Amino acid sequence: MNNLNQPLTLATLPGGQFSARVTHCFDDGSLMVECDGRGWHCRRAVSCVIAPQAGDTVLISAVDNQMWLLAVLERGNEDATELNVPGDLRITSLGALTLSSNALNVSAAKGDCHISEMNYSGDNISAWVTLSRIVGKRAESVWQTVTQISQHLFRTTRQTEHVRAGQLDMKAEDYLRMHAQNTVITSKAITKVDSEQIHMG
Repeated sequence: MNNLNQPLTLATLPGGQFSARVTHCFDDGSLMVECDGRGWHCRRAVSCVIAPQAGDTVLISAVDNQMWLLAVLERGNEDATELNVPGDLRITSLGALTLSSNALNVSAAKGDCHISEMNYSGDNISAWVTLSRIVGKRAESVWQTVTQISQHLFRTTRQTEHVRAGQLDMKAEDYLRMHAQNTVITSKAITKVDSEQIHMG
């Protein structure tokens, strides 16, 4: 490559816009491009949200003694296209915003989602979390089968708890305690108490 270190002046800067090939991408966001055997050090314009890669064909323009990369015209390889902006990015739409893809991967250190009303449908959902908190006024769920396995389970109901079941089977391996100010046990057919020792009173 020729004239890589030649200082850029108004006389040496090409006029108008021209295409070039990206040869190097630096850590500070600047790039080195090549056109007609000459190398140019340029900055990426804010409007160019596609991150250029080495081998890409790009559009270059000189403004105020500075070379700017305006757009990526053609990708030089088959790598994924990356949308990259130097600061925060906000997408605003007065209508509907639709995302469609074969796969969706989201990665962030922290997230905040607020949706007034949301409907979700899918075949399968899995979540692995260290801590989960859900606070609300009312919860409703309908399931054909519910399986819950835990080391410790604590449940507190401040007012009334109702359980209606076709059959209810409760088993404790070590200790079972029921205590209340008033306890009523009734059955229509049989009430059976079986133990090696029975203490009443």
